[in-house]
Amino acid sequence: MNTSFSPYRRSLLGLMAGALLPTSFAAAAPVFSVQTEPSLAHCIALLHAALKAAQFPASLTDAPHTSETRNLHETTSGRIHINLLPASPTRLDMVREGRLRMIPVPLERGLLGWRTSFILQGQEKALAHIRDLNGLRTLTIGQGTGWWDAEVYRAAGITTREVQAWRNGEFIEQMKAGVIDLFPMGLEESLSYFLPHFRQHHQQLGLEESLLLRYPWYRFVWVSPHPSADELYEALQRGFDIICSNGVFESVWNQTRQLPPADSWQNRTVIELDNPFYTPDIVPQRYQHLLLKKKVS
Repeated sequence: MNTSFSPYRRSLLGLMAGALLPTSFAAAAPVFSVQTEPSLAHCIALLHAALKAAQFPASLTDAPHTSETRNLHETTSGRIHINLLPASPTRLDMVREGRLRMIPVPLERGLLGWRTSFILQGQEKALAHIRDLNGLRTLTIGQGTGWWDAEVYRAAGITTREVQAWRNGEFIEQMKAGVIDLFPMGLEESLSYFLPHFRQHHQQLGLEESLLLRYPWYRFVWVSPHPSADELYEALQRGFDIICSNGVFESVWNQTRQLPPADSWQNRTVIELDNPFYTPDIVPQRYQHLLLKKKVS
């Protein structure tokens, strides 16, 4: 498998794409906080592109990492203005109740629902025989604490354990102890960022190459319901509608991310899982063309 993606190049391109607004705006631009991760430079670039299209001058600053519960509290109170997280039942309920605002643009273009698994190098044979959901149920999946992916796996009858520390590949310790067998993450994000990042800390981590999991899973833009974010929300909604219709979204995305190479898709067993919380229809028709329809042979 070709895994020669450079996270540094992507981050740089993302920042360049987002270096954005004319300097005449910068002095007076309001500052908004964004919950983000180093792997989401492309999302920041898309935010900047949307704000530029809406002619809304703004500066974006990173918010500290917190738990999901704390994140939602900080967002509803207006201390965090933007989240870049997958849709979850809690967040969708809050949107329906008017306690959170959602722009359901698929920032990962549907690729987040294609999951490849981190494993200990040398353990490939343990997964090579897995051909269906029943086989997958003989293994234990690891996920980050609070990830709603864990509930997708549990709903499918797969034993799933949540681990507190994962950002630097710390879940390798649970693998060595036999507590978990694999740690699925998005295929594209794993190749472009997490594999090289994790291996800086743990050389024994690798990607399993015979199996892919697939279920509807989308990263959206979430905006605080606080009045201080009213104009921001309107600008982002207007801006995303513009860049999603004029090709700028795809242009920015292609500069900062790319479709996984063919050899990472081919000759894989694909296990389809249901998402018990929503279907692909959660992405509005006006954004459906952004979803990459990849067929795996």
